Amino acid sequence: MATEFTLPARTSKPHSLKRIGAWVFTAFAALLCFWLFVLPVVVVALSSVASHWSGTIFPDGFSMRWFQRLGGSDFDALTTSLEVGFGVAVLGTVLGLWLALALEGRDRRGVGAWVDTIAMMPNGVPSVVLGLSVLIAYHKRPLDISGSAAIVVLVQLALVLPFCYRCAAAALRPELTILREAAASLGAPPSMVLSRVVMPQLVPAIRASLALGFALSLGELGATLTVYPPGFATVPIVVVGQVNRGYYLPASALSLILLAVSLAALLLIAAKVPRRRMA
Repeated sequence: MATEFTLPARTSKPHSLKRIGAWVFTAFAALLCFWLFVLPVVVVALSSVASHWSGTIFPDGFSMRWFQRLGGSDFDALTTSLEVGFGVAVLGTVLGLWLALALEGRDRRGVGAWVDTIAMMPNGVPSVVLGLSVLIAYHKRPLDISGSAAIVVLVQLALVLPFCYRCAAAALRPELTILREAAASLGAPPSMVLSRVVMPQLVPAIRASLALGFALSLGELGATLTVYPPGFATVPIVVVGQVNRGYYLPASALSLILLAVSLAALLLIAAKVPRRRMA
């Protein structure tokens, strides 16, 4: 007689345990992100409209007086932050793109490696040390810029340039090199290759570089606090001064305005420009 063998039915317990583990991990990561990033912004937003907040979970009352008390110096600091941020973002993007194009295809074991290391060096230096170095280097003639806003732009540009350079370098894929060589082999001059082949492919990287440079410049404090000249102030400098004096609620109001303006500027940078259709 033939003996029949039956396979045991597979259980779904391991699959269920994996799904439960994935949900738990996702929930923990979401809670951690909310606790570290979202909750502080919510607290600042509530502080900016709180009439008084001390020792309670929620404010005792709500008021717009902290926004109404913002003076001309506060809005001047906001304008300065935006001007410096846009300037640093544009300069960092242009220099980073030029540096990435100049180093494309070079041997990373020779001069290209040294230039790449120097370009990334500000990332490994504390911002206060970098600010002090720039201040000492440019506080005497013939390059005395310690009394102008140019020294703030210079030190922030040094901090932002590595990120802008990496954004452009990461976009220079081997496929782009093939397209450039194909266009050159068909007789296109270098200027046309750059404007018609290279630049359209680098638009996402340019936008990312502008957004990253602008955001880093708006929030930069360590180096700026070291080099800023008398009469010059950005929003982070004003906010730190208010916090040191114990004015947390007015500092929250100014910080919320900076957050709203910076988000609007970043959305403007990331906005897609509609292409014109050929007739």
